[in-house]
Amino acid sequence: MRNDKHMNHIWSRYNALRGYTAQSELPGALFLLKKTKDEFASNSKKPSEQKAFEVMLSIANSYGMENPYPDSKVFFGAFMAIDDEYIDWEMALASADHKEMFYIPKVLITEFEKHFNPKTKTVLIPEAEKFAPYLTEIVSRHSECEFFLTTMNSVSKALLDEIFKEYVNVIVEQTSIYDYEFSARKFDLILAVPIFGARERGEDNGDFICREYEMIAVENLLLHLNSSGVLVIVLPARITFAAGSIKDLREFIQGMYKLEEIAELPTGIFASTAIRTYMFTITTGRTEDVMIKRYDAATSNIKRNGINELVLIDDTFVMLEELIEMGYWNVDHIFGMVDEDWQRYLHSSIKKEELGNVAEVFRGKTINKKDANGSIGVVNISNLNDYDIDYAGLDHIEEEERKVANYLLRDGDLLIPARGTAIRIAIFKEQKYPCIASSNIIVIRPNEKLLLGTYLKVFLDSPMGNKVLAGKQQGTVVINISYKDLKTLEIPLLRIEEQKLIAEEYEQERSKYVDSIRLAEDRWNEVMERLQKTIMNVKQ
Repeated sequence: MRNDKHMNHIWSRYNALRGYTAQSELPGALFLLKKTKDEFASNSKKPSEQKAFEVMLSIANSYGMENPYPDSKVFFGAFMAIDDEYIDWEMALASADHKEMFYIPKVLITEFEKHFNPKTKTVLIPEAEKFAPYLTEIVSRHSECEFFLTTMNSVSKALLDEIFKEYVNVIVEQTSIYDYEFSARKFDLILAVPIFGARERGEDNGDFICREYEMIAVENLLLHLNSSGVLVIVLPARITFAAGSIKDLREFIQGMYKLEEIAELPTGIFASTAIRTYMFTITTGRTEDVMIKRYDAATSNIKRNGINELVLIDDTFVMLEELIEMGYWNVDHIFGMVDEDWQRYLHSSIKKEELGNVAEVFRGKTINKKDANGSIGVVNISNLNDYDIDYAGLDHIEEEERKVANYLLRDGDLLIPARGTAIRIAIFKEQKYPCIASSNIIVIRPNEKLLLGTYLKVFLDSPMGNKVLAGKQQGTVVINISYKDLKTLEIPLLRIEEQKLIAEEYEQERSKYVDSIRLAEDRWNEVMERLQKTIMNVKQ
C-alpha cells in the first residue's frame, strides 16, 4: 500500500519542475527527464545541453509524446537540478493537476471490485489513468485475470506502460472507446467512468444512437461484452430521464441487454463535478426486474472529509413492464412510486400534459458585453426572487432590437434558473424597455389558451411540483437543468377557467402578503428609530 512518503516524493519532484514547464505537463516532463537521465547513466556519457535535449526529443518521439520543454536551455536546467531517484509512476500519474485530470475515488473502486468473480478472466478498464493510484492494487488482487487498459493520451500511455512493464497479464493500448472499432476483443468485465459533460460529437458520430460522449461510451462498451459479460459504468443523471435519442438508447439497452441495477451515488463523490451520477450494472440477457439503490456518504461534510464509505439508504426494484410504461429510468420517480403523495398524483383523474406541448421553452441569450447605458435589460439569476424580479438591478446591453427579437421577454413568461444552488421561479412583468434573459435562465412561455404562467408557478412551487422538477435536475448541490429535458416535464392541466381561479386567488393573497410584510417592516423600522433616539436623548 502506498503511503505519504511516495506522494511527498512526487510532489517534491513536481515542485522542482515548476518553472521549467507548464503545470499540466508535469507528468510527461518528469517522465522524459527520468528516461533521458537513464539513457546517459546506461552509457556513462557526460551530457551536454544540446546532446541531452536531442536525446530527450528522440525519446519523446519514440513514445509519441509532445516536447513539454520550451527550449534546450530550460530542459538542461531541469536535467541538472533534479535527481534521478526511483519514481512511483502510478503515483506520478495520480498526482497530476486535478483541474486537468478526472480521478475515481477509492470508495468507488471498492464498488467496482465487487463485480469480480471466479469466472472473470478478461477485464477492460478504459481511460485507465482515472483509476490511479489504485490500478496496480486491482491488477495484483486479481492476478488470475488478463487486463486490457486503454487511454487516449500519449503521456498516460507512456506512464501506464512503465507501471505495468513487468506484468505479463496487462496490455496497455492508446485508443478511444468513443470510436466504433476501438478493439476487436470482448470481455468478461468492463469497468468504466467515461467523459462527462463534453460537447456533443459532430454529425460523424460513428452511427451511434446518441452524440453525447458518455452515451456513445455505454453503447460501444456493451458491444464488447462476451456472452456472459458485465458492464459496470458510471453515467450522469440525463441517461435516466432525457428524451429524444437518449430515450432511444434506454430502450435499446433494456430491450437488447439485461439492465440489472441502477444505483444513485452521492453528489460530490467526484471532486471535480457536482453532477448527479448513477452506477449501472448491465449484462447480456434480457431485462426482467431491475434493482434500484440510493447511496449516501457516511460523513456529513463531504468537501472537508471526502467520501470514504457509501451507505445504502434506500432500495427497491422495478419490473421491465413498469419501465416501458414510464418511458424513463428516473430514480426519483421510481422511489416515488412507493410515496403516497406521488401515488395519488399519478393515479388522480387530473389530466397531465408534457410542458413542451402547452408552452414554448427556450434558453436565454449569451451576453458578451454589458453596457450600463444600454437600451435592453438583461435578467440574470441574481435578479430572480421567490415571487418577482429585481428590475432595478438588471444589467443592460446596447443592441439592435431586431437582433434579439427571438429572445425578447413577454408579460407572463416564467423564468427559472438553468443552473445554480436554488430554484427560484419568477414571472416576468412587461417593462417600459425591452428585456431578455441571460443564458443561465430558461424561459417558459405558456400557450395562454391552455396554460397560465401564474398557475404553473403555483404548481412548480408546491411539494409535488418540486418532486417533478427534481426529476429533471442533473445536479443536487449545484442544480443543472436542460431546457430540452424541461419540455418533457409532466404537469397537471386543469381547465383554463379553473387555472384562472387559482391564479387570481394567488395574486390577491400575494398582494395582501406583500402589503403586510411592508407594513410590518415600516412599523419595525419606526420602533427601532424611536428607541435609538430615546437612548441618545436620555440625560446622564
